[in-house]
Formats: sequence, C-alpha cells, structure tokens
Amino acid sequence: MNRDDQMPAGSKSSLPCESAPIFEEDEWKKAEPIDADSKDKCFAWLYLLVGYGFVYTFTSMDFGGHLVLFTIAYAVVVLAYVFLKGGRPGKESWFWLVIMLGIGVPYAFWSAMPFLQVPMLIVCAAYWTLIISGSLLEKDKTSQWVVFDGWNALLWVPFGNFGCSFKIITGLHADHEESGDEPEKKSRGRDIRYVLLGVVIAVPVLFIVLPLLSSADEGFQRMMQNSGLYIQEHFLYTIARMILSLPVAAYLFGLIYGGIHKRNTDRMDKESLRETSRSIQIVPTTAITTAMLIVCAIYLLFIGLQGKYLFSAFAGIRPENFTYAEYARRGFFELCQTAALNLVLLLGANLFARKKNTNSAVLRWLNVLLSVLTLLLILTAMSKMVLYITAFGFTIKRVLTMVFMIWMALVFTLVILRQWREFSMVRICVIAGAVLYCSLCVLPVERMMDSYNQRHFPDHSIEENLRQ
Repeated sequence: MNRDDQMPAGSKSSLPCESAPIFEEDEWKKAEPIDADSKDKCFAWLYLLVGYGFVYTFTSMDFGGHLVLFTIAYAVVVLAYVFLKGGRPGKESWFWLVIMLGIGVPYAFWSAMPFLQVPMLIVCAAYWTLIISGSLLEKDKTSQWVVFDGWNALLWVPFGNFGCSFKIITGLHADHEESGDEPEKKSRGRDIRYVLLGVVIAVPVLFIVLPLLSSADEGFQRMMQNSGLYIQEHFLYTIARMILSLPVAAYLFGLIYGGIHKRNTDRMDKESLRETSRSIQIVPTTAITTAMLIVCAIYLLFIGLQGKYLFSAFAGIRPENFTYAEYARRGFFELCQTAALNLVLLLGANLFARKKNTNSAVLRWLNVLLSVLTLLLILTAMSKMVLYITAFGFTIKRVLTMVFMIWMALVFTLVILRQWREFSMVRICVIAGAVLYCSLCVLPVERMMDSYNQRHFPDHSIEENLRQ
C-alpha cells in the first residue's frame, strides 16, 4: 500500500495542491515593514491636526475661507515633509502645486462652479502629493498612465498605508522587528496605548460622578449648569470632529508616507501595463479600418446634406423656423456628443487594433480624416454658441460649453499631429485641461459675465437671460 494512503487526515502531505498553494500564507499575513524615524513620527502627529482641519473645514459655516486656509496649510505640510525627508520635487510638481492653489485659494472670493471645484481640488491635491513624492508610474511627470496614477493617488496608496500613522504614533510598527529595537521605544508605545485606554475608561465614570457632585454642592452645580450649554454647542461638536478626523488623518498620512517611502506603490508598473495593452490588441486591422471607413462615410454624407444648416452660423445666419435657443442647443448637444463618441472610437481603434497606427498607413489616414471631420463639427458648434451668446449674452453653462469645446478641438488637433510625430499626447491634453479649468477658477468669471451682459443687454434681467 502506498505510504500516502496511510497518512491520517490533517497530517502533512506532499501533494502538489497542498505543498504549493496558489496564495502563499506569508503573502497574506506578512505586510510590508514600516520604516519610520523621528521625522515620520512627528508628521504622523501633525497629520492628526491636518485631518482635524479637513473635517473642520467641511463642517464650518465659513466653508470658503476655511477651504483656502486648509489648502495653503496642506501644501506647506506636504512640502515640509518632503524636504525634511531629503526629497527634491521635480519641475512638474511645482506646476501641479500652482494648479492646486489656483483651484482652492480663489474659492473664498468667487466660484463659478462650486459643486465641481471642491472634488477637482481633492483629486488635484492627491495627484500633486503623489508626484511630489516621486511615486508616479512615469517618475516626476504626467504620462499616458495618468488614469492609473490617479487610481494610486486616490485609493491604492492611501488605503494601502492606512494604518501607518497610528502604528508609528503608538510604536506598534516596532513590535514586529527583531531584537534590534530599544526597549525604551516599546515602553513609550505601550505607555501611550495605556493612556488612551485610561481616557476611554474615565469617560463613562464621569457621566456618573458629575451628576452626583452637582447634587452635593450648589456652587459646583451652578458651574456645571452654566457650562452645560457651552459643552453641548462646542465640546461635543469638537469631540465629533476629532473622531471623524482620525480616518481622514490616516488617509492623508498614508498617501504622503507611502509615496515618500515607496510603500505599496508598486502594485502596478509600466511593464505590466504595457503587457496588458499588448494583450488587448486582438481586433484585426481590416475590421477596424472597415468600421472607421463606414463611420467617416456617414459623416461625409451628413455634412453634405446638412451643409447649409450646419454652416449658416459661420455667417451669423439663423435658419428659419428655429429660435436662437433651439438652434444653438440642438447644435451643441448633437455635435458635442458626436465629438465625444468619435474620441472613444479613435481610442478604441488604436488600442484594440493588432497593427499599430504607425505601421498602418490606412489606419493613420483614417485617424486624420475622422479627426478633421470632428474638428469641423466642433467648429460648427462653437459658431452656433457664439451666435447664441451674441444674441442673449453669457451664462455659466455657455462659458463652460465654450471652454470644453476648445479643449476638445485641441485634443483632435493633437490626434492629427500624433500620426507623424511621436509625443505624449495624453500629457499635453491633461496639462491643457488643468490650465483651462484653473483659469475658470482664478478668473472672476461671474463678474466678467455680468459686466459684459450689462453693457450689451442693459434691458435684459438676469432671469430673462437665463431663460433664453
């Protein structure tokens, strides 16, 4: 009888499925070590204040003013941390710092898009933190992997290092190290944990003791009554903010600490992403070119049949049976959606085609043709919007529409140039988009619109302008 057949259940076996599991036990249990010095510990404490400042900003009445202060304070803390740890920020990190400040600082004075400006500020701050710590996939500069860099900045790096701040503060990061640690450090870590435990124990006791002391002494009771309202309005709110600030501080410190120490920043790398991009090139080039030829033919037919309708705006002429509002709005939504769809088509064609566009002359010229047709549609939509603004003036939506179409026109122009010259098109598009968006935040757009509308439409009220 085989020896393995005689082995009892639960005993060790030499079977491949047991000796070589898919996921090694150490990969699950053993985390990356936490390397922390006195500077890291100091900033771990400091980030508790940063987290509290974040929560206080978003729960205060003067949100705009506090957002400005927090943005500046956050930039100062990150810069100080990086320089004290010996980091030397790259040139592009200063560009993104300016963009972040340009989005956040003007919020206290004016904001043309308040609901969009705050999320963009958060995304920009996270991305800037990752680039200044030198942890982008393409070090120190925006690249074609910007989407994956954003994923790392917002999710992977901060949550991958979420507990580092508390482990550094309490000294738990040194508990798993071998005999090289000093006993005094472990003792201080245990003392801090014991102090926190004592605070937790004392709180419920105070809820029993304080009423008893108040009933025993009239002066103490009066003091407690006078301070009760203050405690209710301020102290309890402060405690709630402090509790909420703990996960925020852990998130923010995890982002900068992980970036500086390169901890949990290597889950994705350029080579694996390139290999993935090559693996999805499965569609035959013939199929891609056929589809693009059909689409381009439809666009040519559409432009030929609707030429008079489409291009009348260039001459400042509105077609009959159309109001200015109907003409401009229909043109914008139709053509803008078409431009976005064409961009998706171009990306898909060049990502999934088996043969690169640089090696396929047909695909290269189809990229050019589709981009030219899309540019023509974008310019037509812009001319309609100009006609609309000339008739009724500016609104926030009309300004955002014009800026977005300008950016789209830039994208398709770069697509055309990219067919004959190698350059980082994604990088240029992202930087240009950041500059355009930051300009909308920095400039007093609403004041400029009001000034224009009052000069050119003195008889129209704001409500009438918006209804058009």
